[in-house]
Amino acid sequence: MKPLVLISSKDPDFLLVFGHILSVAGFETRLITADKEIARAIRTAAPLAVILDCHPGDRAIAKQCIALKSSEATKATPLAGLVAPRSGKLHLDLIKAGVDEIFSRPFAPEQLLTWLHGKAGISKSSRETESGDLMQGDFRLERQTHRTFFKQKEIAMPPIEFKLLRSLLAQPGKVFSREELVATAWPEHAAATDVRGVDVHIARLRKRLRASVGSDLIRTVRSAGYAFAPEW
Repeated sequence: MKPLVLISSKDPDFLLVFGHILSVAGFETRLITADKEIARAIRTAAPLAVILDCHPGDRAIAKQCIALKSSEATKATPLAGLVAPRSGKLHLDLIKAGVDEIFSRPFAPEQLLTWLHGKAGISKSSRETESGDLMQGDFRLERQTHRTFFKQKEIAMPPIEFKLLRSLLAQPGKVFSREELVATAWPEHAAATDVRGVDVHIARLRKRLRASVGSDLIRTVRSAGYAFAPEW
């Protein structure tokens, strides 16, 4: 079941843009057009978070946030405000109201996705052992032997795919460009390697992981690259 994200906006086009971005990233979205409906929707739908489309001079939005953060039924739900440039007073009002995160336009959608993935528990922190092995959730990647394990079960893969996976797992949620991944997998031939060759290896890695883990762990960000983020 996909995590639900409520989008509070009076602009239907806003949902078309951000709803599509969130849907591709593995989230379900629902539009709320009336501020007074937010609390009811939180109580009945238990969303992962609420995205607030904020506009300069909108005094009601800060008051609404205060009410949401003061109620036992809604205060635990994360709120993210999207504000226009030069909205200093509104920005400050939202902070005082207890909004969990504020994004100032223009911003990269990946920033919002990374925040939501964190709330969904997708972006668990990775760590390296003394021997250089990478630990990320149920994954363990052994640097010296180039062996990959998921829940103690080995996933056989060639060195190039191992290097790609290690880069993605080391920074979950981060979008790596093809150029960055080429430099990771073919450092000695980075200048001469066709960056589109990354797509072939990512496709093979994605298929291999899907067969072993049962879900798609690599997200494609159009015109940008790839990121480690399980689908929900």
